Amino acid sequence: MTVTHPAGLDRPALDASAIADAAARFVAGRRSAVGFDDFPGPLPEDLSSAYAIQMAATAAWNDRLAGWKVALVPPALEETLGARRFIGPVFAGTVARAGEGELSFALIPGGFGAVEAEFVVRVAADAPADKLDYTATEAGAFIAAVHAGIEVAGSPLSTVTRLGPTAAASTFGNNLGLVVGPELPGGVDGLDALRSEVVIDGQSVGVGSAANIPGGVASAVAFALGMAARLGRPLKAGQWVSTGALSGVHAIAIGQQARVTFTGQEPMTGTAVAASVVA
Repeated sequence: MTVTHPAGLDRPALDASAIADAAARFVAGRRSAVGFDDFPGPLPEDLSSAYAIQMAATAAWNDRLAGWKVALVPPALEETLGARRFIGPVFAGTVARAGEGELSFALIPGGFGAVEAEFVVRVAADAPADKLDYTATEAGAFIAAVHAGIEVAGSPLSTVTRLGPTAAASTFGNNLGLVVGPELPGGVDGLDALRSEVVIDGQSVGVGSAANIPGGVASAVAFALGMAARLGRPLKAGQWVSTGALSGVHAIAIGQQARVTFTGQEPMTGTAVAASVVA
């Protein structure tokens, strides 16, 4: 398995062998759709090591990159890790469009699975490969539209959320899929008036808004632009950026139903199902 040092980041603290072994385990767990409880090898203490594992696993995964998810680093760890956010890959085969049939959220048995209400940005233009830092204002030029959406968070690693952001970043960014819903009127400027709600098996588990995205949607896109370029995969026109959980990360089990609503839009409803083995 190929191990690459992320450009513009500190050198990973983990050695290449540990990085390759962890990446191979995450790839195998996702392909076989079989979960496990323990991080494969030493848990990364730095995001550079986590991204190196993610990059090796992404390179070994046979699917086109359709975009990125953005997640927050817990405030207590921001100083230690030197970051407020991290990103993870979203693959084309895991992107679904709401309104095109019954939704399902494919989860890995024995792993971790959750749903999150998110604002999802469609990227307007190819980003330059050599620009590694963006302001929110600069990022605005790359926002073609904002959609209601659902991130299907998850991993073969059942303990991923308990182990923290370096574990989540390592294991494909803790992403299993993305549901793209309707385009929201008013673009970024209209988001402050919207509210989202997540309901699981008929019980409301979270209500949120753009106020829960530090710096706003454009700030999340700015981070994704810079970090994707550092990882050697700059954003492309037509890709998606899922900008962060609006009301929290809501664990869901196979067989449960989730309904996600946004102000003025038709609800998006789906059932959690067992993921299939990937050849």
